[in-house]
Amino acid sequence: MSVTDYCRRTVAFTRDIMRQPVKAGRDLNFSDLAFFLRFARPIWRVGALALVATALVSAEKTVLPLSIKFFIDNILLGDAQAPDALVAGATEVLSSLNALIIALLVLGFLTGATDLVRNYYTARFRENYAFNLQTTLVEHVLSFPLSYFKAQQTGYIMSRLSDDVQILQYTISQYLPQIVANALYAIFTFAILCTLNLRLTLVVLAFIPLYLLVNAVFIRRIRAATHRERERQAYVSRDLQEVISGIDTVKSHAAEDREVRKVSGTLRNMVDARIRNTMLSAFSEYFRIGTMSLMLIAVFWFGGNEVLAGIMTVGDFVAFAVYILTFAPTVNTFFAFPVVMQPALTSAARLRELFRMDSEPGAGGIVPAAVQGRIEFSGVWFGYSGEEEVLRDVSFVARSGEVVAVVGRTGAGKTTLINLFLRAFAPQEGTITLDGRDLASLDPRWLRRQVSLVSQDLFLFHTTIEDNIRYSRPDATFEDVAGAAQKAQIHDDIVRFPKGYQTIVGERGAQLSVGQRQRVAIARAFLKDAPILILDEPTSALDMQTEDRIRETLRVLIRNRTTILVSHRPSLLGLADRVLAIEDGRVRECRGARSPVKSDVDSRYHVSGQPAAP
Repeated sequence: MSVTDYCRRTVAFTRDIMRQPVKAGRDLNFSDLAFFLRFARPIWRVGALALVATALVSAEKTVLPLSIKFFIDNILLGDAQAPDALVAGATEVLSSLNALIIALLVLGFLTGATDLVRNYYTARFRENYAFNLQTTLVEHVLSFPLSYFKAQQTGYIMSRLSDDVQILQYTISQYLPQIVANALYAIFTFAILCTLNLRLTLVVLAFIPLYLLVNAVFIRRIRAATHRERERQAYVSRDLQEVISGIDTVKSHAAEDREVRKVSGTLRNMVDARIRNTMLSAFSEYFRIGTMSLMLIAVFWFGGNEVLAGIMTVGDFVAFAVYILTFAPTVNTFFAFPVVMQPALTSAARLRELFRMDSEPGAGGIVPAAVQGRIEFSGVWFGYSGEEEVLRDVSFVARSGEVVAVVGRTGAGKTTLINLFLRAFAPQEGTITLDGRDLASLDPRWLRRQVSLVSQDLFLFHTTIEDNIRYSRPDATFEDVAGAAQKAQIHDDIVRFPKGYQTIVGERGAQLSVGQRQRVAIARAFLKDAPILILDEPTSALDMQTEDRIRETLRVLIRNRTTILVSHRPSLLGLADRVLAIEDGRVRECRGARSPVKSDVDSRYHVSGQPAAP
């Protein structure tokens, strides 16, 4: 690359990062900042103690440079009668070198002790604030409707829950204490500078507008760049989580290189965003340091002339210079605060966006005293966003204690029907009722407590088999858990493991076979013993012998409870009182499952008695 091309690319890059940003998301306002203060209310006393300790440390550190003035004017030059008001009160006490050294030792001890107290209360405030924020956020996100989680990828949600909170926590732990300490130090120092030489202090103040100008130029640009970086970082988390979750599929298709290229592309976008963000911060820092250097030069020029003219003492000038050498970086940090806060403000805005999202509709709704189990769909239409309707004018009734089987080709809408009843989605038209009450009026958590679900989409937690079975009823005894496992025909398999019910199943149950995972899920349903049972291909991963045993157990389980059964197994369809067939989005009712029309159901909807691999 020639020098000309390099210069052109550098100019183009600079012009690109300095371009006026497009508004990214919604900016925080005072009400949003007040919202985040609520997490500090339970620990405000700790925060107040941290603030008091910070103020004391800043005051103690501010006094330290005055020792140079006393050392030069009072001890070296012997000017004990200096008319300086600041010296008058301490002249007699600090008139000897020994007294000055003792005073410095006492001051150092007090500063160190106060700083330890400050660190303790600051750490307590920081960690408890993050705890309050994250627990409230997790509670709020878990209240989102199921449709949100089905529409978003897990890695993206995890990034929003963890990365943004960590950024905010880091800011609270690093920048906020620093800016408070610097602000107090700047106030104390400014008061001392005015006492030492008011004219020279006005020279320092003349440079403040330059700091404000630098912030005005860079703050919005850095905020927009940080927002892009956060979003692209979330995409990286999303892609990595997807690859790791689907590692079996990736390996079986020898697709490692393909996935690396995909993740690499997402990473490259994030790296580009970080480079732009870093360079914007570097430019703003460059201009602030330039302003600070000009201020120091002006102080040395004006102050030096006043010393030469006899207006300032040497001690006053040296003390003023030392204060400026510490005051200038402090002012630089103080005015850099709005810039370095942009990542935290971006994370706070993204968190506020999550908090603004509505919880699941109907939360806190009607909680009936009892459940009869009568389910009715009336004129229900539903289609996923931007797609053709999956269900069209669906109407049927599952009477209390009845077993209704649902059959249909793959993608016909069988699982959608179940998700609508569980309120993962809301119908676009029509109503769904339970015992005559519209599901939209019922508390969704109460509704789901009345349902035992065995789904073909198996999920086990990374804990023991016992805990996974007990998940449906946390207060169950071990005897209850073992009884449910026996009914699900999984007990014998469990006791053959070296640790029995204390065996860790691994992530998503990876240490168990598919058939074992399915039987653990069935054991959950036995243990929950809810009045409504939904079976979505409950034996799809079982061999014929195990399915025969499960079928007899299911025959007991479905007794006196409303059951919706989605299955292609003829043996399970024999348990149904009625069979509903979904075709072209519409539901039609077949005759009883035990009637001669059963063979027509088998042939039309690919009902198969072939066992799946255990």
